[in-house]
Amino acid sequence: MLDWAGFKAAASYTFDDAQPSHIQHYAALQAAGVPLTFYLNTNGTSASGFDATWTRAAADGHELGNHTVHHCRPDLSGCSGTALASAEAEIDECSRYIKDRYGQTCWTMASPYGDGGWNAPARSRFLLNRGVAGGTIGPRDATDPFNLPTKAAVGGEAASAFSSAIDSARSGGRWVIFLFHSILPTSQNWYAGVDVASITGSIAHGKSLGDVWIDTVVSIGAYWRAQKLVAAVAPTTSGSDTTWAWTLPAHFPPGRYLRVKVDGGTLKQGGSTLTWDDHGYYEIALDAGSVTLSP
Repeated sequence: MLDWAGFKAAASYTFDDAQPSHIQHYAALQAAGVPLTFYLNTNGTSASGFDATWTRAAADGHELGNHTVHHCRPDLSGCSGTALASAEAEIDECSRYIKDRYGQTCWTMASPYGDGGWNAPARSRFLLNRGVAGGTIGPRDATDPFNLPTKAAVGGEAASAFSSAIDSARSGGRWVIFLFHSILPTSQNWYAGVDVASITGSIAHGKSLGDVWIDTVVSIGAYWRAQKLVAAVAPTTSGSDTTWAWTLPAHFPPGRYLRVKVDGGTLKQGGSTLTWDDHGYYEIALDAGSVTLSP
């Protein structure tokens, strides 16, 4: 199984809180030409351009993730507005709004304040949950999928700070998840503002390398979790055939694949022979639940 779908490393750009500055700079982010992850709080729906921007973002192929309705702590303190009846309601109402308004299922969540108390309810609702602690993720490593680490902007960084993080991830074969709050210039610098050119400049750097997979948290994270799952499978044999079978975890998005190589033989799924890709790998469908290697 190819780490990071055959790329040397991976990077995800995440933006928290559905801030006015995200709406203001959405066109520039979209023009950067990579899929992004926006973690939305849905208590600001009356803000100018809110629904229009996130409807467009969903149509443009970006991930809209869950950041709860009111950005509370799990004990419902520190909220931006009046909290709902429970932490679970804060999560579920946010997911419902995103699904109903923008037609997108929330596969991943980001914990407000990075509070670890959100990890448990996230486990029963999502494939992944992003925290705020520093760090990167290795293929098949033991990182907690419900407390993913980040490279968080502290405010004022140049593009080189984030480009350097991409270079480090690339040299180590790891996945770096960037965390941004406010985007400058803006009249509403809520927290840790970074100039939009620093963000898009680092994206341009990552793209220029040609071997870094820049994608959403759900896309890269689903590959990462599936690779670990399938790698742990003990194959069975029947005659000359060897079969690997797996059950995907709860809340796993449909239509995902793993890229694999073999030393020889034929790979089959559902009785059909898989086609070798000219780039040098097979793609096995995870929804199929098994793959068989024949001589």
